[in-house]
Amino acid sequence: MGEAYKLECGHCGYHTNVFVGIGFSYVYLHSIASFVQDVSLKKRIADFEKEPSTRYKAYDALYRCRACRAIQNELYLEMKSDNDYFVTSCCCRRCGEAMHPVPDDPRTVRLDCPECASGKLTATFYMDWD
Repeated sequence: MGEAYKLECGHCGYHTNVFVGIGFSYVYLHSIASFVQDVSLKKRIADFEKEPSTRYKAYDALYRCRACRAIQNELYLEMKSDNDYFVTSCCCRRCGEAMHPVPDDPRTVRLDCPECASGKLTATFYMDWD
């Protein structure tokens, strides 16, 4: 089950909602392929589905850009088999730099505000999702 958080800056009033964790649609690779838009990612998933040794980890992740402090909510997908390895990458929509998943609970990580850079974001849990 996933969790939804509201991220807010006490300095400038910036706010956004983010969803992290797994839902029912992440139980099978083919269900993940049904909602991804990227054609090359769909093909990679199909290739891994053919491999009996495939194992994977998939969830909605919170990504942050170290260059401009932007925040994005994106799919994290890591697939491994005896013959192949793949992990999704995420690029910042604002500046184009590579983004990195925030590894911890959003309530314990104090992210810089992407708008004012003076404040820190506070995460408030508001619902579970699946």
